[in-house]
Amino acid sequence: MEQKSPKKILLISNRVMHYRSRIYNKFFDLFAKLGYEFHVASNDYQKVDFPIRYIKHERAFSTSGYIKIIKEINPDVCINFLHLKDKIIIPLTFYCRFKGIPMIYWNHGINIKTPDAKLKNSIFHFIHTISNAIILYSPAQLKYLSKKNQKKTYIAKNTLDFSDVNKSTLRSPKEVKAAYGIKEKRVLLYISRILPYKGLDILLNNFKGNEDIALVIVGGGINEQQQATIDSTPNYYYLGEKYGSEVDEIYQMGDVFSTPGHIGLALNQAMYWGKPVVVLNRIHAPEIVYLKNGENGFIANTEEELKTKILNLCTNENALAKASQAARKTYEDEMQIGNMFQGFVDAIHFVGK
Repeated sequence: MEQKSPKKILLISNRVMHYRSRIYNKFFDLFAKLGYEFHVASNDYQKVDFPIRYIKHERAFSTSGYIKIIKEINPDVCINFLHLKDKIIIPLTFYCRFKGIPMIYWNHGINIKTPDAKLKNSIFHFIHTISNAIILYSPAQLKYLSKKNQKKTYIAKNTLDFSDVNKSTLRSPKEVKAAYGIKEKRVLLYISRILPYKGLDILLNNFKGNEDIALVIVGGGINEQQQATIDSTPNYYYLGEKYGSEVDEIYQMGDVFSTPGHIGLALNQAMYWGKPVVVLNRIHAPEIVYLKNGENGFIANTEEELKTKILNLCTNENALAKASQAARKTYEDEMQIGNMFQGFVDAIHFVGK
């Protein structure tokens, strides 16, 4: 009996960050179980320290170049994960419409950093309308869509996949602390790109001289003034950019996590490792829906309150243990990759594939 060929799904993406490759590997496995072949086309892939299982296509952005990829793959469904600045977004959507290939738009709905930009929003709304279906990060973003387009919209709450993390191969927190020369009892983690709105300076200004609390910073983009503050403060440590097992070890040795001004998927990774999260009450990425104030972390209204909440967790064994358990439970109950994947399956079924 002739074996039936799998249907093909093509995700057209902007830069594929290392954590996305983990997600796409898992999607490849999950789609295969449903009889689909999962392809990803991008102009840029961040380096990873694990094998890529999804079918990878790399090419500089151009409408003709990506139309050629579509012709070569002949996908049953395309998923568009692009920004407006990726100018291929509209012509590729029209091309797929012309060829009868359903195009699914996956993103925030609009640029949530500029929610009142009328011209940009009108272009986003046009893209929503010409797409066959829409996938959003959370129900909170439905407000950015017209009532008509909400009817073809599915939710895939953003998360990360940690199924390939082998904890048995990681060094113990004690070993990691020794390797980086960290002497303090507790570790406050900042792991993210270092951008002004992320709020690293808030932590640098508030935790000097805490002999029992190490502020450990991981991420690219540190400036000279921040580096000078770290160099002159005994309980501050900057470890540079880390990925893969190295960053897993750092998460594992931490006690509390904070990127005060803005948090995204780092919240998911912190909760996978059972680390309570403390941030300020500001505009955050959609992943903030997982943060339950007073349970698995805190959303503070002022910098002083932020400091107080972090200090309380770091000095109160019972409070830290309770919040840590709640963080891990949130990951187990709400952040599984299968929950995110189901939103994609629902959208694909909606377009009839």
